[in-house]
Amino acid sequence: MASGCDVFVTRSKAVVLGRRVVCDGHEDGYKLRIVTHAHSDHLYGLRESVRKCDLVVSTRETKDLLMALGKSEARCLVAVNGGDTLSYGEEKVKLIPVEHILGTAQVLVEREDGARCLYSSDFRFRSAPIIKCDVLVLDSTYGAPGNVRPKIEEVYDAFYAIVEDALGKGEPVHVFGFIGKVQEAMELLRKRSVDDPFVVSPRMYRISKIYEKYGFHLGEYYSSEGLVGRKVLENDLHVAFFSPNEKHRSNMNCVQIELTGWLFNVPYTKIGEKSYVVSFSGHSDFNQLIEYVDKCRPSYVVTDNARGGQAVKLAEEIEKRLGIPASPSPLDNHTLRL
Repeated sequence: MASGCDVFVTRSKAVVLGRRVVCDGHEDGYKLRIVTHAHSDHLYGLRESVRKCDLVVSTRETKDLLMALGKSEARCLVAVNGGDTLSYGEEKVKLIPVEHILGTAQVLVEREDGARCLYSSDFRFRSAPIIKCDVLVLDSTYGAPGNVRPKIEEVYDAFYAIVEDALGKGEPVHVFGFIGKVQEAMELLRKRSVDDPFVVSPRMYRISKIYEKYGFHLGEYYSSEGLVGRKVLENDLHVAFFSPNEKHRSNMNCVQIELTGWLFNVPYTKIGEKSYVVSFSGHSDFNQLIEYVDKCRPSYVVTDNARGGQAVKLAEEIEKRLGIPASPSPLDNHTLRL
């Protein structure tokens, strides 16, 4: 059976689950790569993988998102349905849909020795399937004990209340968040009967079209660089959505809301006369990560130390609270071999 010694994260940020299988990074010698979702910190070495691997696989949604983001190498991805199982040599690989952004999948590798090796990827705990496994590679972004957020329903209520209050006063609202988070916020406002026009950056416009393709209801929205979108921004009451690095597109006189996972314990905070930060995240917080490990009950946990966060602290807390052996990987910027 597998132990922590042959499930690890490499210096190139590849999550090694099997003799041939890696996720979310490239490592020479592994011939099947899985892309778990379309966020940039899970795309390391994708061009190299396309050149060197026998197969690079993602869900259909993830491939479509990557194409919309202009990733030329995405044309070479083999797209599968979430829930599909692939056979590669003696190993079976299953992509398991999970709530994070559109198309996100956890990855379970059943190895020839019978070991079940699971990579959580990024995920929101409330709807994550509980999968029994021998070794778990765990997202560690919010792995410190202080990284605890309110319930997502409280965050939704706070976000909606800020938007509704501003619009009720005749003030446009500009929202800043990463892909996936923005589309979730757009659909939330539509479900709560916000019917003012939405304006999005060209990049967010392309992403939003993919979300609509897979059943999201985003209502009326326009590109900020289109004729109608520019007129709406200049003259009409609206809600605009941009990524955090697109604040230069925003009118500083409007109400501004930043969606971030790095606000804890409260749903939102006010940081200026018309500026708010809302605790809006697609990740599990610390308590949810601990509960997830407890429910999955692996024999060993590898905390992902390649993508920032608190992998070292999380491993310590898993051992202390649950009695399950755990280690960060890579450790001190070197590939960990336990």
